[in-house]
Amino acid sequence: MRVDNKQPVTSTDTGQARSTTGRTAIRPQTDKVSVDGAKQVEAVVQAVQANAGVDRNSRLEELETAIRQGGYQPDAGQLADKIMQAAELDAHLRAIFGG
Repeated sequence: MRVDNKQPVTSTDTGQARSTTGRTAIRPQTDKVSVDGAKQVEAVVQAVQANAGVDRNSRLEELETAIRQGGYQPDAGQLADKIMQAAELDAHLRAIFGG
């Protein structure tokens, strides 16, 4: 590559591009802000809350009693389904937030 311009550099780049005519061209902005992801998260949260139900505390008390009495026999298939649902929710949230 051959450099024909031998003038010294007098300043740093100001973020604007110069055309070959010496005029300054403005670079387009590339940053964007969106709240679309917040709407999706809100929908997911509402779905999870609906699935949790209003009687969660009473169900937890029943489970605690059954565990203390030794009568709790968890269903392995149902437990696996719940683990998969949680993993799918995590994956969905990561896809929304890009994390």
